[in-house]
Amino acid sequence: MCDPDSIVISPIASSLLVKIRLLLMIVEDVSSLAKVKDDLEKLLRALIPFKAELMDKEDMQEADPLLKYSLGDLQDAASDAQDVLEAFLIKVYRSVRRKEQRQQVCPGKASLRFNVCFLKIKDIVARIDLISQTTQRLRSESVARQKIPYPRPLHHTSSSAGDIVGREDDASEILDMLLSHESDQGEESHFSVISIIGMAGLGKTTLAQLIFNHPKVVQHFDWRSWVCVTVDFNFPRILEGIITSLSHMNCELGGLSTSMLESRVVELLAGKRFLIVLDDVWTDNYFQWESLEKVLRHGGRGSRVLVTSRTIKVSHIMGTQDPYRLGLLSDNHCWELFRRIAFKHCKMADRTQGDLQKIGMKIVAKCGGLPLAVTALAGLLRGNTDVNKWQKISKNDICKAEKHNFLPALKLSYDHLPSHIKQCFAYCSLFPKAYVFDKKDLVNLWMAEEFIQYTGQESPEETGSQYFDELLMRSFFQPSDVGGDQYRMHDLIHELAQLVASPLFLQVKDSEQCYLPPKTRHVSLLDKDIEQPVRQIIDKSRQLRTLLFPCGYLKNIGSSLEKMFQALTCIRVLDLSSSTISIVPESIDQLELLRYLDLSKTEITRLPDSLCNLYNLQTLKLLGCLSLSQLPKDFANLINLRHLELDERFWYSCTKLPPRMGSLTSLHNLHVFPIGCENGYGIEELKGMAYLTGTLHISKLENAVKNAVDAMLKEKESLVKLVLEWSDRDVAGPQDAVTHGRVLEDLQPHSNLKELRICHFRGSEFPHWMTNGWLQNLLTLFLNGCTNCKILSLGQLPHLQRLYLKGMQELQEVEQLQDKCPQGNNVSLEKLKIRNCPKLAKLPSFPKLRKLKIKKCVSLETLPATQSLMFLVLVDNLVLQDWNEVNSSFSKLLELKVNCCPKLHALPQVFAPQKLEINRCELLRDLPNPECFRHLQHLAVDQECQGGKLVGAIPDNSSLCSLVISNISNVTSFPKWPYLPRLKALHIRHCKDLMSLCEEEAPFQGLTFLKLLSIQCCPSLTKLPHEGLPKTLECLTISRCPSLESLGPKDVLKSLSSLTDLYIEDCPKLKSLPEEGISPPFNIW
Repeated sequence: MCDPDSIVISPIASSLLVKIRLLLMIVEDVSSLAKVKDDLEKLLRALIPFKAELMDKEDMQEADPLLKYSLGDLQDAASDAQDVLEAFLIKVYRSVRRKEQRQQVCPGKASLRFNVCFLKIKDIVARIDLISQTTQRLRSESVARQKIPYPRPLHHTSSSAGDIVGREDDASEILDMLLSHESDQGEESHFSVISIIGMAGLGKTTLAQLIFNHPKVVQHFDWRSWVCVTVDFNFPRILEGIITSLSHMNCELGGLSTSMLESRVVELLAGKRFLIVLDDVWTDNYFQWESLEKVLRHGGRGSRVLVTSRTIKVSHIMGTQDPYRLGLLSDNHCWELFRRIAFKHCKMADRTQGDLQKIGMKIVAKCGGLPLAVTALAGLLRGNTDVNKWQKISKNDICKAEKHNFLPALKLSYDHLPSHIKQCFAYCSLFPKAYVFDKKDLVNLWMAEEFIQYTGQESPEETGSQYFDELLMRSFFQPSDVGGDQYRMHDLIHELAQLVASPLFLQVKDSEQCYLPPKTRHVSLLDKDIEQPVRQIIDKSRQLRTLLFPCGYLKNIGSSLEKMFQALTCIRVLDLSSSTISIVPESIDQLELLRYLDLSKTEITRLPDSLCNLYNLQTLKLLGCLSLSQLPKDFANLINLRHLELDERFWYSCTKLPPRMGSLTSLHNLHVFPIGCENGYGIEELKGMAYLTGTLHISKLENAVKNAVDAMLKEKESLVKLVLEWSDRDVAGPQDAVTHGRVLEDLQPHSNLKELRICHFRGSEFPHWMTNGWLQNLLTLFLNGCTNCKILSLGQLPHLQRLYLKGMQELQEVEQLQDKCPQGNNVSLEKLKIRNCPKLAKLPSFPKLRKLKIKKCVSLETLPATQSLMFLVLVDNLVLQDWNEVNSSFSKLLELKVNCCPKLHALPQVFAPQKLEINRCELLRDLPNPECFRHLQHLAVDQECQGGKLVGAIPDNSSLCSLVISNISNVTSFPKWPYLPRLKALHIRHCKDLMSLCEEEAPFQGLTFLKLLSIQCCPSLTKLPHEGLPKTLECLTISRCPSLESLGPKDVLKSLSSLTDLYIEDCPKLKSLPEEGISPPFNIW
């Protein structure tokens, strides 16, 4: 078992050194603090050797018990020193701020506050000095033993197919990669590298052994060599391994120099097609790999190197093909593997075997698809028929049940993490098993705990993301099924995290047995009843730094909140999300070291003004606080705030932010910034906010007439989406056009911008930065209410994919996007939506356009020509008559919706859509030719289009799945329904003259697959067909048919054996359901 102290002490020492040096700089300039200078220097001198000593300690596998205890005391002292120094820094900051604001401060109180800090610092210096002396003495008496790597033989290639379960497909795919000739093309070095990547215990080595000994591999390669590399990438040792395995002799090579070994390997491999397996590779040092690569270049064409590793970084530095990620075994394969081992040569009664099988399946489920865990536990139980022992193992954590064979393999990955990443991994032990966590949120938690070593060259978020990626590449984390930036830990990795993290990090699962060891600083509460453990924490664990409630239960904190704020003055992370609180006490400012506060999904209506005194706060989460409508007036005092998480609803209902928001220079997300005229509300507040990411919506731009350039949007390289909005005023004079144009020119964003929205811009032309190729990365452009623009010229936007135009009342023409390519076919626009542009008469061609939606463009006579169009929607076009000029544009059309185009008299000649909807097109009399129905799955026809002849126009055996007929007049009944074997849903709506569903007998005999029949608003319909309805019907809906008297024959419902839902509404003449009754199960609405 590892020593948990090693995962945190060294990073704490580094953090302390930074704080002490900062304080020494401050006390030089503040005379009243001079007397603490000597103590700070003493602490600095004590910590420098202390840091180096603790780094050395990580090279010891097991520490002397007394030394471990002393190091634990040292860790406590270091943590206390952090608390004292941070509190001192805050008091210094507040003192300086009061002087700047010329506030009156009582000298006696200020002196008393500082004197308390001075005494605490003296005490800390004395404690660390004493403990450090004890530690040094114990170290001198203790013999440090070097770490012994998890033992792996240099050559180990014996594995038969009978030993492996569930890896047949994996082996087949890797064999194809090994034997394929595709990767040989253009290979100067004559060999390629294939890597098998996965977490510990997946069976990478076993799979590689199976492939190594496969008959096809033996026949294909001239030479085969197996070398177990392990942790230390020892180049001479690897060369010796290759020579020994190729020579089939255990020759003595220890006296040969590296260059002689290289020459011997080159000699053996020259012109030979080889397979070399490098098993269990850990190094991600390219220069180490490069030395070996130079030797292997001398092999024959088609040679391969097969690498197994736990980290994907290995495959990156070796320049492999796409790495093969080995997955978990299925439950069935795990059970088969367990059964083979646990029940081998085992005789028992049938009843006992049945009991053991049930328990065994539970044990296998706990293994989570990891073969090593399955084999270890099966081996532990092999030959044992004691049901009690099996049950005991099924109830325990696997790592506790099987420490000796399984845990070392997992722990080896942990042992080789850098110390600053070890503590990040240990922190994840606070989450429950199978917990899905967000990458950004976890990095913010690490930042709040000061686990991230800040170098100044990268932001803490970037460094923390690298830490996360390191754990992901080493298979400590796995992508979750949720997708996005959501991840989880394998259950056994989670158990490992709990083993290495205790007692510093602790989960409390049972509120009745809440015991926190004295050294515990980070706690998560997983029980629903948390009031009792919270009280115990307040009473006995006042040095706590983390309090999480990760299960998302509605937490009843009771009356403990006020006491919590008074007691937990060292806390950095506090999660109060999903709790019953509605008021946050003003005493929250006593948590002056707090960096991460989550109040999401609570009923709070306001934040207390005292919250603005939490100068250390970095992350404030207020998601799902539906009653919160504003932020405190002094919110700008939170100068270290980096992440403010609020719902979109809050941002877009927010008409005014607190003043001086520009003081939050570290803030990453400010979704909305409404500009005001008063001091502290102007656009210049955005000037210093260089770290803004994601979306920024700047509204009320009419208030930024003179100083828009002060926003310095061009410097904000992390913005993805920018919205620039003027207020929507009905009247705009000529001066507005000039002013708006100048303001928009000054708001030039960074070229990284992906999406731009401009609303209610009154200028006649858009700025140069929109047309001169500056926005090389722009994907989406939305122009709304830009009423003075007549000709839209967008110039060079080479990657623009989506263009939205709305409410541009004067727009007459959209010019062709310019393309640097002479052929002009690189314009990327794929989606175009235009709405309410009444004067628009001309659109250019867009060769890659896939989606086109045009609504209320009453002057547009022709559509743009495009060969790629797949989705077309036309609404409220009063002049479009036909498609003749663009017939060839619709050969790939999948969906066509036409609504209120009164002059359109025909559909395209060459198209075969899957979905067709036609509404209020009076002159459109002809449905598509029969070829159209070959692919048509959904058809909706409204009003005068074909009228009652529609049903007869549909050919037999069409692909139609859904048919909607509505608003057809002068039709009393439909003709015979065609044979539609795929039709699932039939909707008949608003047919005022319809009296019968069909003129013929047995009208629905051709609808052999109909599941849903819906009839609505047919006032003349008196009855359903006497011959009955399709027996496949599952849902029948009839509403607002006032003349309907009968559903058909008496046994109509009984004959519908598949019917599960019957909905009847507002049919007053329908007195009762058929007498034969209804067969259950049945829902009547």
